[in-house]
Amino acid sequence: METSKLIRGFMVSMMLLLASCGSDQETSIALEETNWELMELTVLGGFIFVPDEPGNYRINFRSNSRLTGISDCNNLNGRWLQEGSSLVFEGLDAKWMMCPPGSLHNNFVLYLRQVSSLMMEDGNLVLTTPTEGVELAFRPAQ
Repeated sequence: METSKLIRGFMVSMMLLLASCGSDQETSIALEETNWELMELTVLGGFIFVPDEPGNYRINFRSNSRLTGISDCNNLNGRWLQEGSSLVFEGLDAKWMMCPPGSLHNNFVLYLRQVSSLMMEDGNLVLTTPTEGVELAFRPAQ
């Protein structure tokens, strides 16, 4: 079982690496059936937050444009729509349980709802919003 997870993770990483190669900025990045954990959240004003536990902030791109994930003490559900380098999340629902002090939940969900584009940087997924400088950087989740 553990070996199949490693092989799957390697294959997903290779597919994403291949998708990110080339000079065409409009090349679509294959997101379906990939899982990502938050490395860094840059908010309005340039403040950077790094989660203590990256796996507590996760997004999973499922088939049929379904999105699932975790935002600290809450689960996420919704839909994702991608066209080239454009990405939006629709109907993003997060159960609003009170997370412990220091949680990035509120900012994480706020900015996920505003995502408008994506790009790959060194094998990591970077989501941006229309607000200059706001971005969510993810690495492949295991």
